[in-house]
This record gives sequence, C-alpha cells and structure tokens, in this order.
Amino acid sequence: MQFGSSLVETPLLGAAFALTVVIFVGNLVAIGYWARAEAAARDGSALWTFVMLSSGYGLVYYVWVRYARNNWETRSRPADRRERLVTAYSVAVLLAFVVGAFVSPPDPFAQIRTFPVLFVGSFLLSLLLVSRDSTDSSDEPAA
Repeated sequence: MQFGSSLVETPLLGAAFALTVVIFVGNLVAIGYWARAEAAARDGSALWTFVMLSSGYGLVYYVWVRYARNNWETRSRPADRRERLVTAYSVAVLLAFVVGAFVSPPDPFAQIRTFPVLFVGSFLLSLLLVSRDSTDSSDEPAA
C-alpha cells in the first residue's frame, strides 16, 4: 500500500495526516515562543532553551523539574497567559505522542488517525496542569 494513495483513498486518514502536520509545525512555533519567553524571564540563552525544549528528553526534563517537582529557579517575571498556552500546547504534543505509542496499534496509519484526538485531550489536561501551577504561585503574598 502506497502512503500517498492511501491518503487520497481514505479521506479520514488524509484529514488526520493534515492535522498532524499542522499540529507538529505549530509545535515548532510554540516551542520557539516558549523558549524566547523562558530565556528572557530567566536571563538565559534563547537558542539553548529552544534546543533543550525541542528535544524530547529536554522537554520531559523541563516538565518534570518545573511542574512535577516544582524545583526550578525563580523567574524575573511571571508567565503570562500566552506563554502558559504555548507551554500547554508543547506539553500536549509530547503527551499525545507518548500516550499514542501505548494505546494505538503499532501501525503508522492508526497512530496518525488517533494523534489529533489524543492531542485535544492532552491539551485540555496540560492546560489544567499549567493553569494550576500559575494560580498556586500567584496566591502567595508579595513581600
């Protein structure tokens, strides 16, 4: 079975493939914005932050240290709404990819069909995680 002909013959697969490409390209844009904002808030290098966040291991490490352990250096300014949205977007792509590897069959066509649905669910979950973290830190009184 040819990949191109199967996209044309099955409109659902073609639409899922197009959505997957749009999601991954959007993820590169989101990671670029997120890296620039993180580097500016922590006085670091935007290029190094982009390289770290765009690698799978670097993103997992960042999410683990920042949100699971809550053990990260302080920022010079809090994250705004747009930065929280792009953070949730990038975390959702990673989460949908990992969950898709476990719940979908090892067929690339099945994984392409399930990725957009998993991304939507992962985005809602990661948005709650990122928003919860931002509301917890804003409840502290200012010194």
